[in-house]
Amino acid sequence: MMTARVPDLSALAASGPRDEKGGIEALYATGHWLLSEDRAADGACVFRAMALLAPTDERSWLGLGACHEALEQPDLALKMYGTGSALARPCVRCDLARVRLLRAAAKDDEAEAILERAAESAESSSDEVLVALVLAERRSS
Repeated sequence: MMTARVPDLSALAASGPRDEKGGIEALYATGHWLLSEDRAADGACVFRAMALLAPTDERSWLGLGACHEALEQPDLALKMYGTGSALARPCVRCDLARVRLLRAAAKDDEAEAILERAAESAESSSDEVLVALVLAERRSS
């Protein structure tokens, strides 16, 4: 009778992740795919793991917020976007998501203050895409 030999993975485990960036990208792709497949609860689990591993990656908080919006949990979505705004820099996209939700809740003064902060962040980043996103949000108000 043969017994199964369990491989010793301690050396591999001690070396840590071989490609952390690739792992984060895989989590993002998986979470995004799940959300696009109307599996927001599953996507939220993946984005939550991503947020634990890369808390300064704005995409994890955007994904979490989007999942909670899809699950019709706007208060929780607002908290996820707010956490992203606090941890990720620049956080223009999280701020714009907060603006949209705050406007929907008729909290226009708070939304305007956050939009101003997003505009300042976008301009100081010199990222033309972020500046364009802020301008589009201003036009929609």
